[in-house]
Formats: sequence, structure tokens, C-alpha cells
Amino acid sequence: MGNRRPTGGYDPVQIYNSTSFNAYGTVEYASVFCSNDRYSVQREGTWQSSGRGVCLVTRITATVITPSGNIEAEPYTSSGTSYSQFAIIQVGPNQFRVTRVVGSARHRRKC
Repeated sequence: MGNRRPTGGYDPVQIYNSTSFNAYGTVEYASVFCSNDRYSVQREGTWQSSGRGVCLVTRITATVITPSGNIEAEPYTSSGTSYSQFAIIQVGPNQFRVTRVVGSARHRRKC
């Protein structure tokens, strides 16, 4: 299931940018009691939220800044997830997607 901390609450959200471009976006949470996070992340870098308590993630957007202009990635959407690790990936020419990271492959680089 999700990433629950022994002290209560969920692990901070991490977004790994696997693209060759800088990006920015918003992490949206399910409750009106949770403040959305705006983020920016360098190419091949990772952004981490300062904390999220028991807030469930419902949507993560990303705008990728390319030489062709700013391109909206396909967002990650959920009815509410406790998962904490996500990535911005390139899926085609000028096509990007925000996806949940499964396993530890997020830091491996292709040769």
C-alpha cells in the first residue's frame, strides 16, 4: 500500500525529474485541510515536500520547459493515494507524463 511513517502521517512527496529539461507543477491533496504544494525541479533532479501529514495525493501536474516551449505533461491522478514517490518521464517527442515510481529503478540511468 502506501508509505506510512511510524510517527504518524505519510512520507513526504518526492518527484524525480528524469527528463533533460527543468519542470514545475503542483501537488494537489484530497482535503481542504491540506495545502497544495507548488514545486520546481531541475533536470535529473528530485524535489521533496516539506511534509504532508495524513494528506492523500489526488493530482500532480508538471510543465516541462523545453526549447520548443513549455509543455504540459499528462498529470498523475488518483482518488487519493498515500504513495509518495513519483517521476516526470518523457514518453515521446515533446510528450511527458507524471507517474508513480514502483521499486527503486528511479535512479538508474540508461546507457
